[in-house]
Amino acid sequence: MTENEPIKIVSDGITFLSTGRYYDGINQWVAHKLKDGDNDAIDYAARQIAKLLPQNAVLVPIPGHHGKAEQTMQLARAISSYTHLPIVDALRGIERDSQYDAKKRGQTLSGENMGFYRQKSLLTNRIPYIVDNVVDTGNTAKAAVRALGCGIVISFAMSDTLLEIQDVSRSLVR
Repeated sequence: MTENEPIKIVSDGITFLSTGRYYDGINQWVAHKLKDGDNDAIDYAARQIAKLLPQNAVLVPIPGHHGKAEQTMQLARAISSYTHLPIVDALRGIERDSQYDAKKRGQTLSGENMGFYRQKSLLTNRIPYIVDNVVDTGNTAKAAVRALGCGIVISFAMSDTLLEIQDVSRSLVR
């Protein structure tokens, strides 16, 4: 894979799409700026993600550690501004430590730790795309897909962790 080449993998039966690898080019810097709510980073990431979405998608932002979509809602709104795709804030979770903070302590949160549940119905005739800033292990996104009952995960960047720890089939997005 080359810099900013889109990634498509399937892990545990869940499809993950990403605009590129976390450690390529400016992606790591942009990913950190996304967490800070930087408007330029959000706009940049949204433009990159928008290129990967079909017209029949519905954006479902993934809840953060406070139990609701905050950072990912900002990103979903920016993506929608380019694609005109609808957003459904369909998921909630329990308040918990962030996956990032847990990893710094050497822990990984499980799907049960997220406490995700579906709070709203999805639009019919639309494919749910669960919006996440960055995918590392995929645990958070997998828990969100399971709670929603379906969906494809779309993120700005993907670390090598998911690629390394799973026996996945990889192919480029064309």
